[in-house]
Amino acid sequence: MTTTTLEPMLRTGEVAQILGSSRQHVVDLCDSGRIRSVRVGSHRRIPRSELERVKRSPLTREQEKSLWLHRALVTPLVLDPESVISKARANIERWRETQRHDGMTARWLSLWEEVLDSGVDTVIDRVTSPDPEACELRANSPFAGALSEEVRTQTLRSFKRHWRDEHEDLAS
Repeated sequence: MTTTTLEPMLRTGEVAQILGSSRQHVVDLCDSGRIRSVRVGSHRRIPRSELERVKRSPLTREQEKSLWLHRALVTPLVLDPESVISKARANIERWRETQRHDGMTARWLSLWEEVLDSGVDTVIDRVTSPDPEACELRANSPFAGALSEEVRTQTLRSFKRHWRDEHEDLAS
C-alpha cells in the first residue's frame, strides 16, 4: 500500500495577502504562467511550494545585480586565479590609502584580505553566496576591473532580463 502526501494548496486571496498584493494580481500571475496553479472547479489553487518559490528571493535588486556580476567573476577566477586575486589585492591596497583606518570600509577590506588569503575556493564561495555577510562583502568588493567590459555589459543585460522576467511582475 502506498500513501501520497498532498501538498497544501492556497487560495488566490491567501497568496495575495501573504505577498501584499491584490487577489486580481495573483490571478493575473497565474493566468500568465508566472505562478503555477491548478483549477479546482472554477477556483485556482496555488501549491504552498509555489508561494515559497515566489517569496524566496530576499535580495534587493542591487544585491542581486551584484551577485550576478560576481557570479560572472567565477570563470576568470577559475581560469586565472593569480591575476584576478592580484588585481583585488592591488585595489585593496590603493583604497586603504584613502580610507580611515578605523572606518567600516577598512573593516570590509580586512575581511576581503582574509577571504583572499583563504584560497580560490573560499573566494568563489564568498562571491557567489546569497548570505547577508557575503552581500555586505560584495557591496565592498575589491574586484573592480576584474571583468572585461564586454563580459560586464553582457552580464548586466542578462541580469536586467532576469529581473524583469522573475521579479518585477511578482512585485506589482
